[in-house]
Amino acid sequence: MSLISGLTSYDDVTLLLLSGLILTVTAGIVSRSEPLAHPLVLGQQSEPSKVRRPTESAVYRNYGVGMYMPLPTRPKREVQTVNNFVQAEANHERILFGVKTTNAELQDRISTLGTGLVRKLNLAPRDSSVLMLLDDSFEYLVSVLALSACSVTPITISHLQLLNPVLSVHPPSAIIVQSRFLHALLEQLADEKEAGLHLIVVGEIDDLALSHARKTGIQLIPWEDVLKSGAEPLNLSTSDLPTSNDVFMISYYADDIGQPKAVQFTHQNMTAAVVSNRALFAVSTPVSSSDRVLSSFSMNTPFGMGVLFQALWEGASFSAKPNIGLFKSESDKAEDSVFAAVASSRPTILYTLPSELASLSSNVLTTAKGSFLYTLAWKRKMGALLEGSLNRTTPWDRVVFEEARAKWSLSDLRSVVTAGEPSDPSTQAICSIAMSVPISRAHIYSLSASPILASHPLDLQRHFPATGGSQMSKDPLHVGPPAPSVEVKLVGVSENDIEAGNDPRGELLIRGTSVGTPVSESTVPYSDGWLPTGERAIVQSNGTFKVVGRQRRTTGP
Repeated sequence: MSLISGLTSYDDVTLLLLSGLILTVTAGIVSRSEPLAHPLVLGQQSEPSKVRRPTESAVYRNYGVGMYMPLPTRPKREVQTVNNFVQAEANHERILFGVKTTNAELQDRISTLGTGLVRKLNLAPRDSSVLMLLDDSFEYLVSVLALSACSVTPITISHLQLLNPVLSVHPPSAIIVQSRFLHALLEQLADEKEAGLHLIVVGEIDDLALSHARKTGIQLIPWEDVLKSGAEPLNLSTSDLPTSNDVFMISYYADDIGQPKAVQFTHQNMTAAVVSNRALFAVSTPVSSSDRVLSSFSMNTPFGMGVLFQALWEGASFSAKPNIGLFKSESDKAEDSVFAAVASSRPTILYTLPSELASLSSNVLTTAKGSFLYTLAWKRKMGALLEGSLNRTTPWDRVVFEEARAKWSLSDLRSVVTAGEPSDPSTQAICSIAMSVPISRAHIYSLSASPILASHPLDLQRHFPATGGSQMSKDPLHVGPPAPSVEVKLVGVSENDIEAGNDPRGELLIRGTSVGTPVSESTVPYSDGWLPTGERAIVQSNGTFKVVGRQRRTTGP
């Protein structure tokens, strides 16, 4: 009995040590970070086809779509054209390019402007086209949807250098132009001898422009006058109304050597892009009517147009960063920076370039370093990041990072999409910790209105270097699996590499419901609708892709 009583006896020190042990174990369990996405979800992000052709990889699709299901084409069955993105049943107010409006008011403007354009310019459904030379603006949005409603095709160009070739190859029925570019355009049209052409001008028309127009026979019409002239409804015949397979727009871009190329997008291409863009966000936090979207991608590009249409469909507010459209300059003005755009719109969702995100993140961390707890907070956040977890509700965020984010108008941010340039691996930890929101890396291409590849927004289970280095930056980050509306494959793949179990490497080909149809004569598609991107890529074992360089190609296989 003395032995048993000796073993079971205790004093205050024993109780204190035991309590400390229990608290330590409990704190470790409670503070352990759980991955935001299950490893099985990230372990197979693409579904490959069962068979492949020699020197080609399998055909890859987004795992959420599956190999034998049709690619998505629209967010809802009744959404047949881009005009259906303006949902009549939604009656809340939102801000589009600084203009507070409702869907009913927006639809009224679209109908009125469309009527005015057809009447004043004698535009013919499915035959006429209108060249858009506008900054990203509310007028641009209304004009595009008004033309679409009347089955008139908008033409967009990604750079002003393409204007001359487009005027020669595809002369438009009319041009909608920003007033600040009016003088330069009039001089150019005078050289082209475009007498009788109608120019719809957004902004003020000065006396010099009026005098120049009279001499050349070009007609200048204020945009507001066209809007006023559409007060009486226009009754289009049923056969003139747009359908899902009609061409919505023609987009001109420059290839690697500066030659103009064109691609046409149907209404279905754009509705499919909206569905595809939903995969850029976590299922638990989709885009909603309470969001404020800020984009660094111009409406003059297919991807920029798709981003705007997604916000339009979801009922979100939308704004664009200044100085991103046709009339952008190498500006160092503070009002043209991403910092000014963020301060003005206080976005909840940000579409931006990786370099812009890195700059925003650097500013947040520089401000946060004023806290004496910064070093400890960084280590804790990095530890959670390496375990695949990240959020803004930790004590370290409240004490160290929250005030810094508020200073840079990022306290409401909840999701980021980067695109337009490669992401630097050495900045990923900086961006993830500074923002502490899901970040999706999208790979975009001029032939698609949606990303062709995009990483899972919660894919955090990878190595994040704490400091940058040139050696680390040489290995590109993956850009995820194919987007839901796109399927991809690689050609020119080494059979020896495949037999050895190595990751396939080759030229990236795409096709899908959000991919447009090239109309440039020099573009030769592969068989079965496959289109070359001119890029080389590697597909990894989990179905994610790395884009590793360019590969020029002038003919099909």
